[in-house]
Amino acid sequence: MSHARGQLMSIHVGQCGNQIGQSFWKTLCDEHAIDGRGRMTCEESLLDDKDVFFYQADDDHYVPRAVLVDLEPRVINGIMASENFSRLFNPDNVYMSTHGGGAGNNWASGYGQGGEVYEQILDIIERESENSDQMNGFLFTHSVSGGTGSGMGSVILEKIRDRFPKKIILTFSVFANHGDTSDVIVHPYNSVLAMERLIDYPGN
Repeated sequence: MSHARGQLMSIHVGQCGNQIGQSFWKTLCDEHAIDGRGRMTCEESLLDDKDVFFYQADDDHYVPRAVLVDLEPRVINGIMASENFSRLFNPDNVYMSTHGGGAGNNWASGYGQGGEVYEQILDIIERESENSDQMNGFLFTHSVSGGTGSGMGSVILEKIRDRFPKKIILTFSVFANHGDTSDVIVHPYNSVLAMERLIDYPGN
């Protein structure tokens, strides 16, 4: 199979980012006929360039080029235990905070905690990048309303840009609906603080 297109790594941060990731990988698996164990469910087509988003493990099953990050375990644990994904993701590509308290919908808390642990997350990202033939860039999913997606997401964006200055970073950022009442009263502040990083660091 040709690797001319290169590969993309997906990074999912916070509750919303990982929920988006869950839907994203469900769709990709359906499109490429890959089941929850990473196995092909039909004959593989030579035109199916699935290695952009997946790699093959030693036993030939397909694994997403994905990193899952959160400061509390509920959403990621649910994804990893679900029928669709129980054997799909690489557990070594998951970071969950040891205290599991989350960021309390506070950008500063997420940013501060991210500053303490970003090296662990960057180690995962660098290892995954080194395992790729030609890593072209990153897809980044998160929310800017809560604390983890906005605060920790800001740290991760800064550090990815610093470590991979020539790579593309595409962010898929969820904002609160202006017309709806948010259950996160400080979401405007979280969004403004995250926007500074979204302006400076994505792109190429």
